[in-house]
Formats: sequence, structure tokens, C-alpha cells
Amino acid sequence: MKPLLLLFIITCLYQSHCHCHCHCHSHSQSHSQSHSQESIVINEIMADPTPARDLPEWEYVELYNVSEEDINLNDWKLTIGSSKYHFEEDVILQVEDYLIICHEDAVEEMSRYGRCHGFKSFKVTNSGCELTLVDEEEYYISQVEFSLDWHSDDYKEEGGWSLEQIDARHPCAGKRNWGSSVCGAGGTPGTKNSISRENIIKPEVDYICFLSDNIIEVYFNQKMNVESLLDVNNYLVIETQSNPIEAHSTSNDNSSVELIFSNDFEEDRLYTLEVNNILNCKDIASDTEIKVVFGIAEVIEQNDVIINEILFNPTNDCVEYIELYNRSEKVIDISSLMVGTVKQAFPNPVDTTLKEICFVSRSLLPHSYLLLSIDGDAVKSHYVSDSECFLDLKSMPSFPNEEGRVIVCDKARNIIDEIFYSDKMHYDLLAETQGVSLERISSERSSDAEDNWHSAAYNVNYGTPGYKNSMTMNIIENNDDMIDVVPEIFSPDGDGRDDNCGIYCNFDKEGYSVNIKIFDTEGNMIRELLHNSLVEYETCIFWDGCDDNRHVVTPGIYVVVTELFDLTGFTKREKDVVTVYN
Repeated sequence: MKPLLLLFIITCLYQSHCHCHCHCHSHSQSHSQSHSQESIVINEIMADPTPARDLPEWEYVELYNVSEEDINLNDWKLTIGSSKYHFEEDVILQVEDYLIICHEDAVEEMSRYGRCHGFKSFKVTNSGCELTLVDEEEYYISQVEFSLDWHSDDYKEEGGWSLEQIDARHPCAGKRNWGSSVCGAGGTPGTKNSISRENIIKPEVDYICFLSDNIIEVYFNQKMNVESLLDVNNYLVIETQSNPIEAHSTSNDNSSVELIFSNDFEEDRLYTLEVNNILNCKDIASDTEIKVVFGIAEVIEQNDVIINEILFNPTNDCVEYIELYNRSEKVIDISSLMVGTVKQAFPNPVDTTLKEICFVSRSLLPHSYLLLSIDGDAVKSHYVSDSECFLDLKSMPSFPNEEGRVIVCDKARNIIDEIFYSDKMHYDLLAETQGVSLERISSERSSDAEDNWHSAAYNVNYGTPGYKNSMTMNIIENNDDMIDVVPEIFSPDGDGRDDNCGIYCNFDKEGYSVNIKIFDTEGNMIRELLHNSLVEYETCIFWDGCDDNRHVVTPGIYVVVTELFDLTGFTKREKDVVTVYN
């Protein structure tokens, strides 16, 4: 075939493809003039009316017309979980009016609160489900996928309280735009929501995952405007200065997009996706420039990802959490990981509970954190964290308050990291340990080293979820000395500044056994850190300023005595002075 003829055919096929895409897009625009997305919103959900407060004991869903025209719901469909309810007659929902959807037997009672429409066998799953409203042409109008944890208060999950939308005119943000009713009746069917207020949340990218070597999926924090979502010119990979050649919405609510690029991405390389001119479902743009780093995930190995912080005894207004840290240079797919606890109650066999972290590919970048809990908002509120690395799990393994064993493993049950924790590992001066997290001191030392853990500092409210630990000490480059004690003056007062000192060992070979003891100036041994322990040739042992009874020593001068020996008969003894002050 002649080159010019081949070029002509390819050009025609490309134009034909583009024409089809534009035609469909035009149809969407034409339709939006009639029934736009979120013109009618699902505005309130009573999933569990028992025990009832002052409302009739019936489940209901409330619709609200936020458009500028009356809308006829004839031939529209409301899907709740696996059940579909079809409006088979004229139901006019006027501007700024409400419609209560309930069981047909509930219409008489619920009509006291506003206009009602009943369906046979109407029900809403107590634990949560997806609700979708489509018009007569099956176009998506409103969608909500709620769960019990959307309630603002735990006790309201037990029943009798509805979930209300905060800002009906800005419904794009999903969970962050819903909360428990604060009306004494338990809900506000047919009238303005009790928690109604302006709640504009700007669009951001939640995360990016790889679908193949040249296809990524971008997840946003809310429902997006489909036109801006599918405009390939709104996305740019900075390192390659390339735009995607195709974009496809991958969710009913347009909260994610699949981007196809002409060239493959490379392993062992990080990329930055720049997102511009992107709008949410109510045409709200982001205030700031959106740039997200991503890369191809690599095979995870032991200690690539470590347990970095754990809260196992939270206060009543918070929840348990575990913080992971990627200390490797790899991009890690967290969908390959599970977190769990191991319990053993003699004489019963070991009982292991494992929870998957997520079910879609999601990247954990090198030297970054991941905070796991069942309620990240509660954690952020308690510890005043603005980190974006929080991930809410539907359920977490339970962390006993006294002691426990927590593991992180891959899907093949290979342990990546684990910690045996105890309430006794907390700082001795703390009168109360509830709400205090345990932080890893050094990411380079093992999790099973008890002296590598310390209570979080009081000046960060005893927790650092999602960011650098208050007690972090990095292993330093040692000088020519085999033993270094740093800092020479420290204050173990729990304020996050020089609360520990490190005994840094830099041996010339493997195979040394080590004793490390702390003495006061009168020669009394007050702490034994190591006893005939075989250690690596580069390591660090931390002293938290406590004696062997876990009591903080009095301020003063102390002597660190380090003894090492090997099988050849070599021995060495070194003394270093360290000062403890208030």
C-alpha cells in the first residue's frame, strides 16, 4: 500500500473516532440543559429508625430540588442497594421542595412532615449501601454510597438518627458533606436539614494507581465535572512533558479517570502529574496547583515498610491507629499489604486476625507515611494533623490496651514488619497513658528492640499521626571511634527535644558481643542496656534516661560503660560521660 494512501486511511479513521466522541459529548451537553447532574439531590437518609425518637418508626430517603425549575420524576428510578424503585406516574418536585420516599404503608404517618411517595417493599440497609437516582433516560442525577461511620457520634449508629447532607447545593464531596442529624426528633424529613450550612470543599487528587505500563487511574476526593474530567489537556506529566492521548471516566459519579499515554512509564523512576482547570460536579475549581507524584510499584521485601507509630489505647474521642513508613527507595503498592494482630491465650492455639488495607492498587512513595484507622477525621481532630496520608479502613484489628503483637504482611502471609508492644514501654513519668502513642525512635533499627520505642512528646499532644515522630533520632555517621554517645547532654522530659541519647557502635567487623551499662557517679549500676548481645557492626542503642525499674533517673552525670569481645579473645572497654538535666 502506498504511504500517502495509508496516511489518508489512518487520518480518516482518527477523524471518525473523534467525531463519534464529540457527538456523544454533545449529546451529554444537550441533556444537561434538561436534567443536570445533582439538580435533585439525595438529601437525607433514615436507614435505621429503631429505637425511634420522635419520628415514626419508618425508613425513608429525602430528595431535594436544588435546580431553578420544577421537575417531573415520572419514569425516574431510585436504586437502593440491590432494590430498584420506579416512579410510574407524574410526581412534580418543585423548586426548593422536598420529597420523602418511604414504604407505601408509611405514607399516612410520614405525610405529616411533608410530601411523600411510597413504594411497596421499600427498605434501606442499616449498615449502608449505594443509592442512585437516574432520570427517564437513565442519566445519572444523584448518587450517595453511605455507611454507618458517616455518623458524627458513635451512639447514633445504634439507630433512631438520620444522616443529613450538610450543603445540598455543594454535594460533590460525599462523606465529608454528611453527618448525623442534631434535631431532637432524630431527623428532619420534609424540611431544612438540622446541620445545613455552607460546606464548599475544593477538588484535589486523592491518589494515583497504575493499570498498566502506560495507563494510570486518577482518583479525586469528590464527584467531578465530566467535561473537565475527560479533557486530556488538563493533565500533564512534567518529566516527559506529555499529555494523555485518551481519558475515560471509571466511576458512576465521575470521581476517577483513566488516562492513557502514548509511551510506557519506566520502573525506578518517579513522575509528577500536574492537573489544571479541573472542576468538581458544581464547577468549583481547586484553589491551589495540583501536583501528584507517582511511580510503578516494585516487589516489597521485609522491612521495606515498617511500623512507625501505634496508638493502642485511645481516648474516647479518638480511635486506634497504626502508622506505616516506607523507608525504602521503592514505590510500594499498599493493596499488597495486610495489617493484623496475633493473640495467644494458653492453652488455645495462636489466633491471627488480618485486615486488607485496600482493594485497589495504591502507591506508597519512598520515605512517606501511611496512617491507618477506622476514622481518620477523629484522629486528625484529636492530634491536629493536616497530613494527607490517612486511609480509613472499614475495620481494624483490635489492639489490646495492656500488650499485643501487631504485624504487617503481604498477601502470601510473609511478615514485612512486626512489633510486640506493651503499656510498660511508655515513658515512666506519664501518669496516664491513654491517648499516648508509641513512636519508633530510629527507622534504621529493628522494631523488636524495646529501647527503639518511646512515648510521643506532650507538645504534640502525645501523637504524630502522618508525619515525623517527635522522638525521631537518626543513626549518625560515626567517626573513627568505635563507640560514640550522642548527645552528651539530654533531657528525658518528654518534650520531643533530646529526650534520648544514642550509643552509636561502629565496629570494624561482625561478630562482637556487647555489654552496655549505665552507672552513676558513685559507681552504682542503674541500667543494663545490653548483656552479652551479638550486634551488627553498625548499630545504635538508645537510653531513655530510665533505670532498670523504668523510673527516670535524677539529673546529674552518668557513665556509659561499653564492653565488647569476640571469640578470638579480643576485648575492649570504653567509658563515656553523659549528662541528664531537667
